[in-house]
Amino acid sequence: MKILGAIGFLSRIPVKVNIDPSKVVGDFPAVGYLSGGLYIFIFYLMGRSWPIIVGAIFINYLIFNAFHFDGLLDTADAFLSQKDRQKKLEIMKMGNSGPMAILTGVLYMMIFAFVLEKSSFITILAASVFGRYAMVFVAYISKPARREGLGASIFPVKLSSLIRSSVYLIPFLFFPKIVLSLLVGLACVTGLEFLSNRLIGGFTGDTLGATEEIGVISVMIGRFFLG
Repeated sequence: MKILGAIGFLSRIPVKVNIDPSKVVGDFPAVGYLSGGLYIFIFYLMGRSWPIIVGAIFINYLIFNAFHFDGLLDTADAFLSQKDRQKKLEIMKMGNSGPMAILTGVLYMMIFAFVLEKSSFITILAASVFGRYAMVFVAYISKPARREGLGASIFPVKLSSLIRSSVYLIPFLFFPKIVLSLLVGLACVTGLEFLSNRLIGGFTGDTLGATEEIGVISVMIGRFFLG
């Protein structure tokens, strides 16, 4: 039931259950298996030509990642502005894509498409699962930047939820280079969490979305450079 709640909360898949975000947060990584599995399914059946990659990204983002990507854009706009803490929070709340958001989004998609084309199936799956785990991890070690909103709705994250979410990573521990890639991802999302605390005093729904996106791409990049 909690897994269905996590799916309903983090995707466009219609799930007819009552969703309490704070109670399903431990199963966020389950959604990563669906998202990564969708890429694998498409690539297995149709190959990895560039039109297929672009189409796969579009479908996956439509179902699973659009709001995470929106969070990345809003976070870039806010963090790269010269405003104070309150103004940065207002920028994220407004959700208007400024020039820094557009630049970040274009660069992200270019790099993501490149590493997606180069990544093995196990890397794609591990990155997708880790991205959702990273949201749980950051929410556990940090605090909401404001009392209302999506970020505050999952707080506080209990230790039991963090442990539950960590279980989803166990299958990847049998692949040494994947483990190293996950550590790269963990370092990147921890750095983003530090920056978020410094600039706005905690996390928001937007920064959690950015955390997911950075988590996914950093694992893929890490694995790419490990050879």
